[in-house]
Amino acid sequence: MAQLYNQNQVNQFPEQVTDITTGSIEKAQQHIFNFFLEIIKRHQAEAILDQFEKLFVKYEEIDNVNAYYALGEIIFHNKESEFKDTLLRCCYILNNNWAINGNINACHKLVDLFLVNSIGFPTRIHKLKKLRQWLQNFVQSEEYNTLRSLSGRPGIHKSYHNWSERFSSYLLISEYADLQKPLEQRQYAETLSRKIKKQFKFDLAMYTARIDSTLGRNPQRQNPTDLGDGVLLLIKRVLNKQGNDNYRKAAKRFYDQAHNVTFLEFKSKLLIYLGISQDDLEISEVLRLTVVQKLRHFQEHRDDELMSMSLLYVTCNRILQYLLLNERRKPSEFLQLSLEYDNLLTPVIFLLKIVLILPHIRFYLESYVAELIKFYSVYEETECRSFINFMDVLNVTLAIFDEDTDYSLIKMKNFENDLVDINLENYRIFSQLKKFIESERESVDKDDTTKTLNF
Repeated sequence: MAQLYNQNQVNQFPEQVTDITTGSIEKAQQHIFNFFLEIIKRHQAEAILDQFEKLFVKYEEIDNVNAYYALGEIIFHNKESEFKDTLLRCCYILNNNWAINGNINACHKLVDLFLVNSIGFPTRIHKLKKLRQWLQNFVQSEEYNTLRSLSGRPGIHKSYHNWSERFSSYLLISEYADLQKPLEQRQYAETLSRKIKKQFKFDLAMYTARIDSTLGRNPQRQNPTDLGDGVLLLIKRVLNKQGNDNYRKAAKRFYDQAHNVTFLEFKSKLLIYLGISQDDLEISEVLRLTVVQKLRHFQEHRDDELMSMSLLYVTCNRILQYLLLNERRKPSEFLQLSLEYDNLLTPVIFLLKIVLILPHIRFYLESYVAELIKFYSVYEETECRSFINFMDVLNVTLAIFDEDTDYSLIKMKNFENDLVDINLENYRIFSQLKKFIESERESVDKDDTTKTLNF
């Protein structure tokens, strides 16, 4: 491989080598960061992986001598914690860039570098011996497990050993929301979550287009849910309730009416918009206690204030929480009741209506759902089948109403006197990912038998 830095480039920085050998660990770390930040812009993944392996795994001199000396300084001063921080940040710098460009395979190769047998080999070279011990410790750490998980290793489409991994886009959002995590790690989590959601939308659109047509099933188009062909009936039921556009129009109308009213009036209008009347005898007592009463008492001291964007935001956020979580951050009583009676669409429609008011609040919805996934993930799949079905219904519903998605329900037969046809078998689903499907279709068709998107 041609050298990434020639000797003249190295000789331009003699004072930097001196700075490193006299002392500052932070400067040493920065030399390493700068090296990878520079080469990620100009070189192919294989060349970068080669440099990474030489430096961090083999401890061989690389094409930037400053970075090599910098790592030696960290090892010499026995700074294992600083080494791990440096290693992790470099991993996320590289992985974040590769993920943005769709090169998930490079991310997989990077995390697998730490599993090579040579890390466990004995050696008499003092620095290399210490480095290998640090790498062994790193592989056993929670940080490495997180790195592998975020990388989707061995791939987004895999056989799931734990059912919760199928909903990794939500778990990635919880990583992104953690302000204690390094910026590169948070960006990486956000990028992968976005790609997984786009993949799901594409798979769902392609599956429904094939399965609900006269062309019949295409074995290459797999159902991205565990709902079987029932996913078609679900989509039809959701669209048949009001229709794709009508849900959006209702949300926009409510948003426009939320101005120039008091907070007390707004809370009452919000319940009506959701389809929950405070005096409705048909709503369950659990829903009355977990949503209606809590909303009524929410920030009562501000009831006479005129509505503001901040009040709208915080109230919608709180309704999401009431629907999903209780005060102990466990599944809400309303959600538990819905799961027990297999009434999955009702809570999902509530959640959808809130998200349609303020699309950006979906971030909080996904964060709360991540908490639920973590709660249920300790149970076997057979013990939480209702929750898994709930997650599939939620994913499908959010995909239908995403901003770049267009799903339509079209009646395929004419009926006399325009009678209302309640038989959903007489309807077809038409789906299109407006901003996504056209740009991705070409790359999909190139290698349709092995992958759906260029991940």
